[in-house]
Amino acid sequence: MNINEYLEHLKAGGFKVVLGSHNTLWSSSERFSMQRQPVFALNPPPRGEISSVFRRSHAAMLSFVVEPSDVRAANCSLYLCNDPTYSLKKLGRGARYDTSRGLNELKIRFLEQNEVLRLGKQSYCDTLARTGLSVDNREPFEVRFRQPRTENRYLGAFKGDRLAAFFLVTEVDDWVSLGGYSTNEFLPLRPNNALIFYAVHHYLVEKKVRVVSYGLSSVQAFSKAEGLHKFKIKMGFEAAPVHRVFVVNPLLRPFVNRVSWRLVNGILKVAPHHPMIKKAEGALRMALEDHN
Repeated sequence: MNINEYLEHLKAGGFKVVLGSHNTLWSSSERFSMQRQPVFALNPPPRGEISSVFRRSHAAMLSFVVEPSDVRAANCSLYLCNDPTYSLKKLGRGARYDTSRGLNELKIRFLEQNEVLRLGKQSYCDTLARTGLSVDNREPFEVRFRQPRTENRYLGAFKGDRLAAFFLVTEVDDWVSLGGYSTNEFLPLRPNNALIFYAVHHYLVEKKVRVVSYGLSSVQAFSKAEGLHKFKIKMGFEAAPVHRVFVVNPLLRPFVNRVSWRLVNGILKVAPHHPMIKKAEGALRMALEDHN
């Protein structure tokens, strides 16, 4: 699937999408914001693209990443793996042990969407809770995974007839991105290690894609970022330092200040696990840093 086909499928799935330059697009990652994809595109958007995306999407905020510089210091990490010889023996001792255990204890295979809908809810809810996000304030599982999307595949780890964990795999052009969910009960069996190894080896070594992305580090002030960082590095991903830019819609820029940031922090104290409030706080904080 190329980037234009990806755009059309996102639109069909109800996402707000705008085609960008240099084989990129902008899509609604949250209700109030648009994020550039793929996340590892580091070239600054051409002059006029930001204004065009705001005009066509009516988003409150846009997000993208660029190379760090003297003006824009690194403020997050981008996790990528592009090793065409990725293998178990290239991982550290601990990662090899955990991955081997997961592969021995669990059956790894690709899933149909109806299997995810039938078996994956516990993994989804447990993962949100572990990362400090309220399940009640997040998109319901059935809504999140009901819409057919041909750019996505699902990779699962089974213990018997139970789904221990699953990955959402997005395949576009010569790149793949991963996002995972796992059930607390099965974490000692190391399903995430097994799924990551299987996915990265399958796509880089067998399918010969150029790069596998495991996303960006969190913008949230309080998250499990340190533990996730160590885990991703252990599994063979490189953490590239990047600068994540948040650009506020010009119509809303007068409201982006220390007062509004403190207001969001006050709301966050009342609803500390609300995912949108947590991300809004991080986005506001980084937008203010860029304007200092």
